[in-house]
Amino acid sequence: MSSNQQQTVNVYTVIKCVNGDYETERPFQDGDYVLKVVGTCPKDGGNLYITGIYAVVPEEKKGS
Repeated sequence: MSSNQQQTVNVYTVIKCVNGDYETERPFQDGDYVLKVVGTCPKDGGNLYITGIYAVVPEEKKGS
């Protein structure tokens, strides 16, 4: 990849229950940050908070 090309990445947010019995992930949203409380756990009503944010770089498809 040359220096003037931009690479697309997919960024995801990991969300867990404070009690540790629920985990999910979703696409990153503006304003997300680690330890931000983002809702209520559907299992036990505890706080859901962001535990991680990561990016996935899609593999480039090569011509045959």
